[in-house]
Amino acid sequence: MTQNHFAALKLSRLLLEILSKEGYSDPTPVQKRLIPVLLSGTNTTVSAQTGSGKTLAFLLPAFEKMIPATLPPVHHYPKLFVLSPTKELAQQIYEVSRPFSRALGLRGVLLQGGGKRQEETRKLKQGVDVIVATPQRALEHIEAKHIDIKAVRHFVVDEADMMFDMGFVSYLEKIFGMLSTGAQKVVVSATITPRVVKLAKSYIQPLRRIELDPPGMIAETITQHLYPVVKSKKEALLSWLISTREIKKALVFVRKKELADGVAESLQSWGYKVGILHGERMHGERKRALLAFREGRISMLVATDIAARGLDIPDLDVVINYDIPHVKHDFIHRVGRTGRAGKEGVAMTLVSPDEIEQLHDLHKVLGSKIKEVILPEFAPKEVKARGYLIQAPQRRRGRTKPNATKRGDIVLNKKGKKRKTTKRDGFKLLDAKKKSSKKRR
Repeated sequence: MTQNHFAALKLSRLLLEILSKEGYSDPTPVQKRLIPVLLSGTNTTVSAQTGSGKTLAFLLPAFEKMIPATLPPVHHYPKLFVLSPTKELAQQIYEVSRPFSRALGLRGVLLQGGGKRQEETRKLKQGVDVIVATPQRALEHIEAKHIDIKAVRHFVVDEADMMFDMGFVSYLEKIFGMLSTGAQKVVVSATITPRVVKLAKSYIQPLRRIELDPPGMIAETITQHLYPVVKSKKEALLSWLISTREIKKALVFVRKKELADGVAESLQSWGYKVGILHGERMHGERKRALLAFREGRISMLVATDIAARGLDIPDLDVVINYDIPHVKHDFIHRVGRTGRAGKEGVAMTLVSPDEIEQLHDLHKVLGSKIKEVILPEFAPKEVKARGYLIQAPQRRRGRTKPNATKRGDIVLNKKGKKRKTTKRDGFKLLDAKKKSSKKRR
């Protein structure tokens, strides 16, 4: 059996056996940092780049403390409660947790919009130890008194910054206010924003903050390419990239759901098996598309930024940004779907002239990590020779020069060149001389 280096984190033999069985042998940096902190019972906010293993990092300490002393538990009540902003993320966290729940004799339930609410209620009334839920559905069950929120020992908010973007702040505030003071609280995201920190400090005291990577950090294993393109030629460039680069599996991101449907239709007309993932699709349709993509039954998945956060798709070599997202950090999350857990990945970004302003803003976050590739048959005329000016102009530091400066009795304009003096200049000089003579007296 391969040596399991999780043993250095002081986890029990039972958990180490489950980890080995599930194929985990080496903890990631965030797991090395976060697991000991959470085992000590500390309330924490943690930020680390996408694909770094945060889910296992917050699940393992909770399960360690939930191991039955002797026999499997007879009475089940909620001990671990995880909130996640989307159904897809909640489903993924639930699947990661299931092997540990089964091995420890614990019961788990997934609560999400679009799910079978009566079935959820039945399971909750029978008793559960682990709850993974989306915020709105969680609050519905709490207010219906199907969940004893005061019994929760470990409460985790995953992808906290996305919760703000999706308008879940009021849900979070209500649930935080209902928890017992003794519950361990953990706030997790790839990008912890000041708003998230402010909310966390309002409800979590004391609070320890762990930040493994600065905001805007993209894994070094990801190679990024930028393709300037005329807007009307984007679909043609997409087809060219997939065929000439021999891409077998790609996740294509777009900003709008209408565009997702159009791009998917084009890919299907070119002979590719395609799935679609956006907020207007039924839950069952989204679930089937994601499962088919993970299992390799379809080669292309076209999605809005609903799929940018947290989703772990095995062997995803290429992410294609059909356009630049409205929110800068969504780009980081999009790209983070590839190059996960130390594997190599490629991210391709198609940029038309109308997106140059967003590109400048994005470059402030990413620096010079994107390599520009000019394809003359697709690039706009104005960038074929020199490419996009990715680096936005830098403001000069120091004091701003006044409109006119004086060097002796010579009046200079703001370019430093001599200009014709006026009567006004003469009076100013006379007044200045009078003031200086009075001071000397």
